[in-house]
Amino acid sequence: MALRFLRRRYGQDNYLYLLADGPDAALVDPGDPALARAAAAALGVHPRWILHTHGHADHTGASQELRGALGAEVLGHGADGRWFAPDADLAGRGALALGALRLRVHHTPGHTPGSVLLEWEGKLLTGDTLFGMGCGHCRNGGDPARLAASFLEVIAALPGDLEVHPGHEYAARNLAFALALEPGGPAAARGQALQAARAAGREPDAVRLHEERATNPFLRLGAPGVSAAIAREAPAARTDVERFVALRALRDRFP
Repeated sequence: MALRFLRRRYGQDNYLYLLADGPDAALVDPGDPALARAAAAALGVHPRWILHTHGHADHTGASQELRGALGAEVLGHGADGRWFAPDADLAGRGALALGALRLRVHHTPGHTPGSVLLEWEGKLLTGDTLFGMGCGHCRNGGDPARLAASFLEVIAALPGDLEVHPGHEYAARNLAFALALEPGGPAAARGQALQAARAAGREPDAVRLHEERATNPFLRLGAPGVSAAIAREAPAARTDVERFVALRALRDRFP
């Protein structure tokens, strides 16, 4: 059987995902149990695993219900244990073999201590770490300096052709910030694509990581408009970590 992949929106802007290779299937961040079961039925699979990119309740709140209904194993990083208790800890595990499913795990602390990215068959599920033209906030158990390191060390090293699939559709709201930093800049064309998707009543298309790098201010610290905004916010910032943290603070105050 072919590889199959589903993305479904729940709540206002959350996404859950379903990965399948033949009969072997895993749910990722299935915060809506009814929608998760409907996604599995649409593919005709019985998910045996539930993976979490981090522990916040809007992503993990349905896990115990689904675990009981499906008999599935819940996997997540133990550093997020203040929010949920996975059956299996992803700490220190760079690769996963779940039946026929083969995934890479990238620990990217910052939004939460246990945030991870999940890489599967050319797709990168980024949870609340990396969003369209943005990054996760650090207000609920996070650390902006650790998030900066995750961007500068982990995400920077990943292949540019990976498809980016975040935990929320925040690209539309992040667009305004990107354009405020770089009016008429590279994010403008991406904004047109977002408008077209909205007008057609469909979800925005996924972008590749190289496209994210071309439009996301948090991956463009050296771009003139971004750099100038950081200099105004934190003139004493010298390192890229300090500059990233300043940009995150600027985003926190943006309307």
